[in-house]
Amino acid sequence: MKNAKNLFYFLVLLCVVWISGCAFPRPMMPADLNNPIKTVAVLPMVNNTNDVEAPERVREMFAVKLPERCYLYKPIPEVNQILKDELGITLGSQLDMTNPQELGKKLGVDAVIYGTLFNFEEKTTGVLNIRRARAGFRLVDTKTGATVWGRGIGIKSETKMTGGTAGTVADVASKVGKAQDVKEGKEAKEAAEYPGAGEWHNLPAEAAYGQQYGVAGAFAAGLAEKTLKKATGTFLKRESEAMADRIITTLPVGPGSNLCGTGPAVASLPAIPMPEIPQPQMPEFSMPAYFEFGKRDFTADMITTSTIKSNNEKMVFEAKLAKRGDKFRSDVDMAKTMKAKGTEMPPGLGKMAFIVRPDLKMDYNLYPEKNKYLEIAIKEGKEDMPKIEKKKIGAEKIDGHPCDKFQVKITYKDGTVEEGLLWEAKDLDRFVIRAEMENKDAKTVMEMKNIKLVSPPKALFEVPPGYKKMSGMMELFMEQGPKENVEENP
Repeated sequence: MKNAKNLFYFLVLLCVVWISGCAFPRPMMPADLNNPIKTVAVLPMVNNTNDVEAPERVREMFAVKLPERCYLYKPIPEVNQILKDELGITLGSQLDMTNPQELGKKLGVDAVIYGTLFNFEEKTTGVLNIRRARAGFRLVDTKTGATVWGRGIGIKSETKMTGGTAGTVADVASKVGKAQDVKEGKEAKEAAEYPGAGEWHNLPAEAAYGQQYGVAGAFAAGLAEKTLKKATGTFLKRESEAMADRIITTLPVGPGSNLCGTGPAVASLPAIPMPEIPQPQMPEFSMPAYFEFGKRDFTADMITTSTIKSNNEKMVFEAKLAKRGDKFRSDVDMAKTMKAKGTEMPPGLGKMAFIVRPDLKMDYNLYPEKNKYLEIAIKEGKEDMPKIEKKKIGAEKIDGHPCDKFQVKITYKDGTVEEGLLWEAKDLDRFVIRAEMENKDAKTVMEMKNIKLVSPPKALFEVPPGYKKMSGMMELFMEQGPKENVEENP
């Protein structure tokens, strides 16, 4: 079962939320005690894009930064509930049904912040991938109805091919795009309500992923990256954070919050960019060190829920497991997982199966939608095992199975520590039917359902007849190739 560990690592990796970067916290702002606006509510944004989730994400990004500018903001869930229950408002486009004064009374705040999302899209071509986010916010006094402040901005980033003819084409296309941005900015009508809304600021360009495989490879890699980021709620996170940072630093300082000092107000300080930071690491449920399936053959359904602590993002996926002797198989339907997050998997990757064959020193990755598979040789040698501290703390029933409950602490060679709980079913050969593992970044809960102690068919652990062997993953992507004007959310 040693190599089932690698398979499980892959499954857990699918739950990792990508963090594209952030900004250092700005220095504590001295409060402006003469500012009469202390409490604010950020209203639902008007959405001029085709992305239904983006306005709420941008709204939340902006709201959590308000204490840095010495304002207290009403929690967004409370704002949403009051607007829905008392005014029948659930969308930013419905806010013209009321006025700032009425909103102030209903929400109990000194001011409200209106916002509009103008752009939130990515154009993926392989040669040049362009991401754009543009929004505007304005602060309105709920006593007078007057606009106290307003600001908008657009943030754009690129990943492009950097060598050869394709690199030259990417450079030319980038320059043309920037010239078009300037032209559109001058014509932007939004600038009247949100000063600066016609301006585009460019983040440093990055090299396109997969460009070593040519235009098709860069296109496929870009598409896969976009798909996963949409699924995990981090699509255009880097651009959105930069946009919110630049806008919030122009907001006049408020009279005080938990992130503010006292004394005269000072000029706005620019955001300080921070280098890319490592992705959060998911608890890995290493096998067989502390995650045991017992010694008997079985079939079961596994449900895994991973939650990132920093933003409470969740991802749930299901897998069907089968064990026969030392052979192991897992079938995963990622299309179902992605659909629940409002997006789709790249073609050919919706359903996958993973077979571990220690007797052949080989792993097989199957792609049923394409009738193709990959062969991966099992590496010889011992793996470094973590230090396991396991203590029985009680007994409980899980899904009708009598279980021993264990507290577990795992210390890895690099010093990483994970802690959690395991439930071993006494009537299922000590089978772990539930695990809750946690580290500093995330919490993962694994549940086993429909457990049957039977021997699965031998054919389940063989590559099905008619499947074609692939030389690598890029072969799966490159079948479709880049299309002209491939764009989502135009």
